[in-house]
Amino acid sequence: GESGYDRDSFLRCLTRPEPMGELVTEGMETVRPGEAAGRLLGGTLTQLVASLGTPYAFAPPPGYVLLLDEVGERPYRVDRMLTQLIASGVLGRAKAVVCGELPGCDEQTGWPTARGVVADLLAEFPGPVLTGVPTGHANGAALTVPLGVTVRVVAGREVHLVVTEGAVK
Repeated sequence: GESGYDRDSFLRCLTRPEPMGELVTEGMETVRPGEAAGRLLGGTLTQLVASLGTPYAFAPPPGYVLLLDEVGERPYRVDRMLTQLIASGVLGRAKAVVCGELPGCDEQTGWPTARGVVADLLAEFPGPVLTGVPTGHANGAALTVPLGVTVRVVAGREVHLVVTEGAVK
């Protein structure tokens, strides 16, 4: 229902030919500072790593922005899947990484957290890294974020995800 998605971003994405512009929410955090732009591609870690080694493998072009989402996977599994993406070379082609909220992915004891795992594994990533973007698997209202369009990621004291290309042609 309507409480599960952000109505404004949904309408801006699907009904207007101009770019959506800035998507900002309170939960977005900088893991690695920087600024980068590229085509937004990605999905859940589970689906991306399951595709590797198949004729349908996730094979993004150099210079893309990786969107990662996941729900209900324990931190050790997030670690394994992200490590697999790194080892496959998929992450090496990305200019920036944007992670969802990762709901249900923390240990019940509160440590380790999925965001902590992401921060540790991407500590040396050369571009900006954001976490806490309420995408498809969100704790509250999910932003509608179009895949395949150009975005700009700004990570620092100010945190922004800016959609710079219209999703509707």
